[in-house]
Parts: sequence; C-alpha cells; structure tokens
Amino acid sequence: MIEVKDLSAWYEEDTPVFKNVSFKLSDNSFTALCGKNGSGKSTLLSLIAGIVPDGLKYSGEVLLDGKNLFEMKREEAAQNISFLLQSETPAWNFSVRHFVETGLYAFGRMSQTECDKAVDQALEKTGIPDFADKKVLNLSGGEFQKCRLARCFVQKTKTILFDEPAEKLDLPFQLKFLEKISSLEKTILFSIHDLNTASLFATDFLLLSNGQLIQADRATIFDKELLTTAYSTQATIFTHPVKNVPQVLFL
Repeated sequence: MIEVKDLSAWYEEDTPVFKNVSFKLSDNSFTALCGKNGSGKSTLLSLIAGIVPDGLKYSGEVLLDGKNLFEMKREEAAQNISFLLQSETPAWNFSVRHFVETGLYAFGRMSQTECDKAVDQALEKTGIPDFADKKVLNLSGGEFQKCRLARCFVQKTKTILFDEPAEKLDLPFQLKFLEKISSLEKTILFSIHDLNTASLFATDFLLLSNGQLIQADRATIFDKELLTTAYSTQATIFTHPVKNVPQVLFL
C-alpha cells in the first residue's frame, strides 16, 4: 500500500505547488490523477516515485508498505515502483530491445535468456513485438511512447505510476491500453487530462485543485461545482450514452 502523509511541495515558499496532501492507495487499485495544467500532477507523481525534481523543496512522507520511500536506495525503489515520466529524450540510439531491457537494471544479474524472455513479454503487452530491432531515434512519437510503456512493464513491479501514458497514442490504442492496465493486478496511479476517458476505466480519482487534493470515487468527482472550480470554467455533467458512466462538458 502507498500512503502519502502531509506532503507539501514548493519551489518558492510563498507559492506552494500543493500543500498538506494526504491519501492512501490500496493494493491493486486503479486511480486517475486529474487537474488542470500546472496543478502539480507531475510533481506529485515524481515524489511518490521517490524522485525529487531539481530545485523542489518538500515536507511530509511517502510510505510504501510502511517504509519511507525517500530513505530507500534507488535500486530498491525501482524494484517496487515503475514510473513513466511525462516526456523523455533518449540519450543513446539503442535498439528497442536494449532500451526496454534497461528497465531491469535494478534487479541485478540475470541470464540473457531471462532478459530476453522478460523483454519479449513486455513488447507483446504493448503491441510492438516487431519493433525489437528498430532504433529508438527512428521511432514516431507514438511508437516511442509504446516503447517506454514496455520498459515499465518489464520491471514487473507491483506499483506503476504513469504520467500521461496515453499522450501521443492514437485513440483506439489509448482505449485498449487503459482497458488492459485496468485489469492488471497491480496498484496503478495515472495522470490524465481527459476526464471522460478516465471515467470509462477508473473508479478511484485524485483531483488536484488550487494546491489541495480531493480523493473521491467516480460518482463524487463528477460534480458540477467541484469541476467548475478545479478547471476554472463552467462544467456540465451528463451520462455516457453507451457506457452509462458520468462525463463532463466544459463550456
């Protein structure tokens, strides 16, 4: 279980990114992290992964099964939590296979047969088994995003943090991907701009609004006044005609 206790973050003390954030993510939960641009979603995900962005100050705790994540060695954290950053530029022109294999660095010595098997399974999960020998710098934005997702899956951790995982993916694959990860027996927290897509799959929500965090279920988060305040624009709530889940229209 992940527990965040009184977590505050700031670059300048008089302008906190967020303040006194507390919540719990139970095992095998599937939670959408929402909020408008600049609300602090990426910062929160980084801290939950045990990564402190340059220049950021923080107070509070992030506990993984009762253990302070900020006191863990990076290898130990990587054995427990996979983290997909919002954006990334490859440092070297690896093949896709070798790029995905870097996700295994924290797990010590493995035979090449074990590595190949783990990579093949991760590539299959993301629908890119034919990409194994391509160079990452030759991939399109969407193809590289799938490659990065495969690197998360290869770690086989019990917790995965995704910062905008559907970004740059075509719509059909977005929906298939979110459906797939929602069925995994893992603790998953993902940030997403599209509340309507999130509503199709997530039942648990975290909403960052004006430096504060609201934890709620799907029915509660789709509240007209709440979303109007959080996104600083008029919200209208309606029901999806096929899936029968709440949706929002911003005017």
